[in-house]
Amino acid sequence: MSAPKISLNKLGEYMNATPARRRRIIEDQIAPKDFVVARYTDARESIIDCIAGKISEDQLTQIAEDLREKEYESKFTAQDKNLSADAIDSFLEISDQLPDNHKFEKVPANEKSTIEIAGVDVSIRPDAYIKNDNDEVVGALKLHFPKSNPLDKNSGEYVATALKAFLQEGTENTIDHKLCIVVDVPSSSVIPAPKAGKKRMIDIEAACEEIGAQWRSKTS
Repeated sequence: MSAPKISLNKLGEYMNATPARRRRIIEDQIAPKDFVVARYTDARESIIDCIAGKISEDQLTQIAEDLREKEYESKFTAQDKNLSADAIDSFLEISDQLPDNHKFEKVPANEKSTIEIAGVDVSIRPDAYIKNDNDEVVGALKLHFPKSNPLDKNSGEYVATALKAFLQEGTENTIDHKLCIVVDVPSSSVIPAPKAGKKRMIDIEAACEEIGAQWRSKTS
């Protein structure tokens, strides 16, 4: 029997989902589709490069324009590139809401980062670490792209709270809740972890207990 697991953004969605949607989320985590093409790859890479200071906002704007203007071999690819361009535009609307006076460091795509919550392995995968002047990690940023399942303020705060718990688990430094950030790109929302996160973590632990129980009942 495989160990219960869930991605962080799916956990955020789970927190606000209907019973039917919760069941479907768990089923999709147990038996993921054999081949799922990652959407928004261009947007994710380019946005994080901009956040990390590797490219300017003007260059990011140009990337979006280039994605729209090029011709592609398939309708699927063209749609994906246009979705990335739209996501870049949405991000640029709220880029000035990101914290100042901190260094953003891009997290390698192959870096594995999980936290165990109530027996469930939660895949965190932040997109960027936020560091202070002493090069210490004090926060992190995670992007969320799908238009079909946006993260509202409530679900986003759950994601940001779990992100903070993950960072705090791996360091003795103080992690700033204001610097544990979820950016829901479609809604142009920047959502930090709430200051009082204890209640949120209790809810997350209860949800993970439920996920674990459902997982075992479906795989035993």
